[in-house]
Amino acid sequence: MTSAVWQPVIDCLDRDDVIALDLPGFREPPPAGWAGTKDDYVAWLIEQIEAEYARTGPVHIVGHDWGCLLALRAASLRPELLRSVAAGNGPIDPRWPLHGVWRVWNEEGAGERWMDELDVEAFSEVLLMSGMPEAVARTHSWRYAWNREITLTLYRSATRIGQEWADDLANIIVPSMLIWGERDLVVSVEFGRRMAARMGAELVTLDANHFWPAEQPAAAAVALQRLWARAELMPETILTQSIPEF
Repeated sequence: MTSAVWQPVIDCLDRDDVIALDLPGFREPPPAGWAGTKDDYVAWLIEQIEAEYARTGPVHIVGHDWGCLLALRAASLRPELLRSVAAGNGPIDPRWPLHGVWRVWNEEGAGERWMDELDVEAFSEVLLMSGMPEAVARTHSWRYAWNREITLTLYRSATRIGQEWADDLANIIVPSMLIWGERDLVVSVEFGRRMAARMGAELVTLDANHFWPAEQPAAAAVALQRLWARAELMPETILTQSIPEF
């Protein structure tokens, strides 16, 4: 949810055109009037892609965790804006069970108490064990009340995200890749396999926990460059003429 997670991968890429985004309300306070539901974030991401499309044409997008969910949703809804999509470790599957903390967050009152009582330093250690870079874990936005509130709103809006979004993965017509940490204990790689089958995507598994952009940045960069090279071979007319009707 913060662009800082991507810096290790960016450092491994020989490109000067990479744009890393921060989701509203995660690295900085949300803009005035920001509701913060999953659909608000999808609309925001599509606006960012539209702006870059207007400037350079179809773009490659990459997402991890919530960025995975949002990138794949954008690719499902607006494939004509994209040249490729890569994502990982975010579940869009009707059979994925909400993890225990998510279930607590869904309960009015209980979720607020959980956030109020959060030991941020102890939670930083949990994030470190999941592979999050130390610089990111030590400055996590959950230190701020505005982000804890946004987190509750976002997760509560997404309790049925698998049921609502999974079928539309089949709308993704651009070259696609799922990159997954094999040792992820939050979202098992088996869900990555199921999602890749729905999308017709290449699945790349890495020797990593949840935060493969920090744990295996060089391997991730190699995989992304391979996807982008394949996507560049596809004539743009094929991509735009193959847009499904919505």
